[in-house]
Amino acid sequence: MIAYDYPNVAERVELIPAARLHDRAPDVPAAFQLRFPQRWRPRQLLNPHADRIERRTLAWLQTYGIGRDADEREKLRKFNCAMYGGYSLPVADFESALLVTQFICLWLFWDDMLVEEELGWDIGEVVRALTDDAAPATTSRYVAAWADIGRRLRRARSAEWLQRLGATMRQWMENAKLETGLARAFKRGSCPEFVAAFDCRTVSIGMYPTFHLIEHAEGAELPASFHEHPVVVELKRLASRLVGLGNDLGGLAKDIDQRWLNLVLILGERSSLPIESAFARVVALHNEDVQIFDRLCHGLPSWGLETDRHIDRWLRAVRYNVHGFTLWESTAERYQELKAIVGDKLLVAPVVEIHEAG
Repeated sequence: MIAYDYPNVAERVELIPAARLHDRAPDVPAAFQLRFPQRWRPRQLLNPHADRIERRTLAWLQTYGIGRDADEREKLRKFNCAMYGGYSLPVADFESALLVTQFICLWLFWDDMLVEEELGWDIGEVVRALTDDAAPATTSRYVAAWADIGRRLRRARSAEWLQRLGATMRQWMENAKLETGLARAFKRGSCPEFVAAFDCRTVSIGMYPTFHLIEHAEGAELPASFHEHPVVVELKRLASRLVGLGNDLGGLAKDIDQRWLNLVLILGERSSLPIESAFARVVALHNEDVQIFDRLCHGLPSWGLETDRHIDRWLRAVRYNVHGFTLWESTAERYQELKAIVGDKLLVAPVVEIHEAG
């Protein structure tokens, strides 16, 4: 048994292996449920090509020396690439889903291995690998893999689209340095303000580049006027918050074990809340943001019949993507290897579908 004494909470948080959970009968209150209306949940949760996509993704990573030793293979196994890409892109065609899954799996692995550890990496080098035609002069396996992704995207997407993707990746990498600093300070006992940490998490979760990858998976590029519209800017912020909240709820036990920054811990520390109360409040923030997202969608103007069709498909794909990432975070071994228990309560956030009247 692993235990963690939460700074401002009298209760003791126990971390137990998921395999031993059957020895206990903890309660999961309804207040812990992540609630999604039916429109967020695809009829088929997992992309039908998911297993093939995982095999091709792992083989592609190995061509760049990623996943060749036992430790790296185990890390990738816990990603569950089939679920990672398959849940988040449930209706995408095989080739599009493959490229995006390779992108996000490379990104997650690179983040774990280099970015969060503040090892040598260069923001400009990665952005150039994605957006420039010139082959990068590098010995980095990661940059070489990013360059391959960039070559394939350049064959399919416009220069303007690539520049938007590159700008959001640059934003993510600059923010990653900030979050790593906050996380290291948190380990030393310095807890950031909740709002500042939440704003940082909203960028660090990686959805801003993903919104463009969703365009690629849908086979359409939306105009700059769409991306710049205030309602769309807010929709992106809300969707990013949702994935970040799901990640910190799903990854709470992992973050406690690794002494890593987590919105539940920050809220509890800053508000002097019992950890189960902080957990329920973070769940409530998530469920409120789902409702706000849906209401805002009704306020979008028209960009013309054809573009509006593409926008409707993009909005559907964003909802599926958020739901899919949240489902992955709540089930993948990467996050669920350990379970956190306080008293008789299991700190997990089940993903549930709600049926709305009318």
